[in-house]
Amino acid sequence: GKVVCVVDDYVAAKAIYFSRVWTVFEVFTASIEKIDVDLALMADARQRLLNTRVREVAQAIEVDVMTAKATDPDDEKRIKQLIAGEDGAATTTNTIVKQLFVKLIGTVLMG
Repeated sequence: GKVVCVVDDYVAAKAIYFSRVWTVFEVFTASIEKIDVDLALMADARQRLLNTRVREVAQAIEVDVMTAKATDPDDEKRIKQLIAGEDGAATTTNTIVKQLFVKLIGTVLMG
């Protein structure tokens, strides 16, 4: 199988993708299960990305699954309980998802 992430923007402040708990959870699970993940960027975000340095892109990607939301509050609670570490901050999840996205965006830049 394969997971395709359709991302509206790579800048965390603008990206709906990183604010949704299900999308972060799916990418985290795919990474842990060693399932291939591809990135599909919206055209305007892709164009801006091509004009940006990798370091700036990496700094723009922020993942904080504990602030992400779900439409169903019960889903949100259940997912956060699954992925929160002992510290309750889901640090491992955030790190894995960010590293994966930096890698995927690097692939787009190297095109």
